[in-house]
Amino acid sequence: MTNSQRCSPILWYTFLMEIVYTESAGRHGFTREDAIHAIAHAVGSGEIEGHGGEETHAFVGRPHPQADRYIEVLVGKTTRGDLRIFHVMELSDLYRYLVE
Repeated sequence: MTNSQRCSPILWYTFLMEIVYTESAGRHGFTREDAIHAIAHAVGSGEIEGHGGEETHAFVGRPHPQADRYIEVLVGKTTRGDLRIFHVMELSDLYRYLVE
C-alpha cells in the first residue's frame, strides 16, 4: 500500500479518537489548528522514542497552506488511543532529516 492510499492519521483520529492539545504545545505561539494542519499535510514523519513507553511520532509540515516555513509537531498516543499533541515549534535541526 502506498502513502497516497493510506488514510491520513489525522482523519482517522478526528472521527474516532480525541486530539488533546496540551498547554506546552502552545508555548511557541502555534495553535491547535496549525498543528493539525501540519499533521494532516505532513511532508515527513517518523516514530520517535516516547516517554514511559508511549508511542510517539514526529510530524513535519506547514502550519497553513500559505506558510513558507515548516513546523515540527510531536504527538503521543495515550493508553486510551487518543492523540496528545505536546510539542509544536519551528522546524529544528533535530527533525530536519524527516524532510530531506
